[in-house]
Amino acid sequence: MSEQSYFQNALSNFAGEVANGGAIRHLTDLGYTVDQIAKELSFPAPVEQIRPQVWKRLLDTEVILTAEPGSTVRERSEFVREYDQYGKASFRKVTAPLAEQTVIHWKEKELIFENKEKLRSFLEKKVVENKEDRSYAACDFGIWLKEDPEHFQDALLSLDKVHREYVEGLPWEKKRVYHKLNPRMREILLQLSAKGRLQGDCYFMETGERIRFQCSF
Repeated sequence: MSEQSYFQNALSNFAGEVANGGAIRHLTDLGYTVDQIAKELSFPAPVEQIRPQVWKRLLDTEVILTAEPGSTVRERSEFVREYDQYGKASFRKVTAPLAEQTVIHWKEKELIFENKEKLRSFLEKKVVENKEDRSYAACDFGIWLKEDPEHFQDALLSLDKVHREYVEGLPWEKKRVYHKLNPRMREILLQLSAKGRLQGDCYFMETGERIRFQCSF
């Protein structure tokens, strides 16, 4: 990328953030897909500009994790005001681990479900037991997209319109990531499982369980 192109791209991103950043974050928090957000913005923006902002918001709010849940201790950052010997103020960034976070040594289980409703009931029960913020599912969409596009497309065809739109709209990286087991993600797992497109790995942090499930329906 030339210096001029880099500058123009940076300027475009800055302008997009100023015009739509707050709205994109708010709509992402409400569960809107990228296409839905594009239709709601007061200042029109291409989906290519919206996608990375949505992805960043999902990372910042820990809807998506890029490291296995419980594998690292999360940190809190803050700026501390300091004064030199002449009374001049400056700020220094300091980080500290969140006290309640510890590395988890998982208890691994493998389960087989005979029908969709049993899987649905199991996921709902475990999310209640562990709380939604502490329940995650592994997602390989980025790996499928880059390494096996045909499988990725087959997976998309297993989803209804809204959930397919959600998955298609995100800029998945070529790696396994972990998505919070919110109602949307639970429904995506159910729809993929019903079509035989998934061997699922779920992480329940309160009970320390990593559960791999397969479906025979």
